[in-house]
Amino acid sequence: MRLLLRCDAGPATGVGHAVRCAALAEAAIEAGHDVFWSGRLDGLDWLWTGLSRTDRDTGTPPHPGAGEADRPGTLLPPADSADELVALCREHRIDAAHVDHYLLGPELRDALNPHGVVLSTVEDFHTGRRPADVVVDPNLGADAVPRPDDGSPVLLRGPRFAPLRRSVRRARTTREDRLSGRRDSGTASTGPGSAGAAGPTDPPRVLVVMGGTDAAGLLGRVVSALAATGVPADVDVVVPPGRELAVPDGFRTVPPLPDLPGAAADVDLVVSAAGTTVWELCCVGVAMALVRVADNQTEGYRAVTASGVAAGLGSADDLSHPDTTATLRHLLTDPDARAALAARARDVVDGRGADRILDALRTATGDRSLSTRPATSDDAELLLAWRNDPETRRWSRTPSPVTAVEHRAWLERSLADGDRMLLVVSDADGPVGTVRWDHDPDGWEVSITVAPQRRGSGLAGPLLAAGERALRASTGAGTPVTAVVHRDNTASARLFARAGYAPSDAPDADGFGTHRRTLD
Repeated sequence: MRLLLRCDAGPATGVGHAVRCAALAEAAIEAGHDVFWSGRLDGLDWLWTGLSRTDRDTGTPPHPGAGEADRPGTLLPPADSADELVALCREHRIDAAHVDHYLLGPELRDALNPHGVVLSTVEDFHTGRRPADVVVDPNLGADAVPRPDDGSPVLLRGPRFAPLRRSVRRARTTREDRLSGRRDSGTASTGPGSAGAAGPTDPPRVLVVMGGTDAAGLLGRVVSALAATGVPADVDVVVPPGRELAVPDGFRTVPPLPDLPGAAADVDLVVSAAGTTVWELCCVGVAMALVRVADNQTEGYRAVTASGVAAGLGSADDLSHPDTTATLRHLLTDPDARAALAARARDVVDGRGADRILDALRTATGDRSLSTRPATSDDAELLLAWRNDPETRRWSRTPSPVTAVEHRAWLERSLADGDRMLLVVSDADGPVGTVRWDHDPDGWEVSITVAPQRRGSGLAGPLLAAGERALRASTGAGTPVTAVVHRDNTASARLFARAGYAPSDAPDADGFGTHRRTLD
């Protein structure tokens, strides 16, 4: 599938739309799809850097370097009308356009569908609403609010569909581990950054973030509100580039964080704008005090605060009110109150919304192509059955069967090896095989296995292509790849020849020869 993401990010619009799209881009590229962006996306190095990190939850290898070059996908010009969006989709053979942009009109679906393009759109209750093939509204309570029937066949409503970056799930696990370790040891944290920081610290650790750009200019007021409590606290304030902010003792200013969820996992309280960040913080499981900074946040803010998922500080005009001071003082001095908020928040979001959106898009486009995912320890039994299949062993350089113990040890080593990418490849009916890439001085060597029960279905070529897409997404175009094929395995020789691999040397004494190509 070729997926286009339409969003903007900047001082006036904030970065929430881009963060949501980045989560979907991560999931799409991880599954082997091609991703394109349309929009104004300057100044987001911190976001792309965060996406580049190795994900312990999925095993996704890190991208080299950081910054704009690591944006997951290809950046195209911004499309500001239906006609411009159609033109981009036609030029780049787009299958689905995902629009997270309030200002484009309701005519998008009628314009895109005749060209074979599926429209997915994000709305926040009534804001940004338009007919689409797939509608996403990740707000708490959205699924309980009547929505006019505009012919949209697929409605993904509620926090189950909040598209969150992989780093959020990593932070969730980190915080769980720290809390579990603190409960098991019965020890208290000794200060900021300590191993038990997920438990209450003294003074409490606080993180302040008013979105990626602080578009409403509220950081100064929030700092004043916290200082007015008179409670000693260790406070980090995220300040956008080019901004200066004077802060009192006990407060520090920090630049936008590549891994905001990871930082949130290490604090007692986050004071945040009531935007996209809320769903990330819910998934992490940290106490929140929220400020409603824009009109389109009103309904979401009310739903979250009314359900006890977060404490409400009101709007910008409320930050100097005595009630706001009292709310913050209560949260800073009562660890049990913070723990109750955090527990309710964690139950709201599981962090897998991007995958659910992607599944809906694949269904809507009729995409029967193969998807890839990193293997996990849960795949041990499946992979062992494929590995010990007689036909698989017949053409292997190590044809002897392996035991379950040997195989599990090998799998655990493989999952921890940064020079190995082990992928499970599936279609709509389930796993169809595996692709393994091993890094050596000559490039990346591929090994593929078609599931025995799926042989004869013409899947070997698509399986190899899916594996190549996953490797290209990690290493980029121009990556040299190799395949080692036995001279008597004519089917594999034909497969790699069709895929552009050329034999580079004569077979060795055991009959194995190397075939090479470069990913374009």
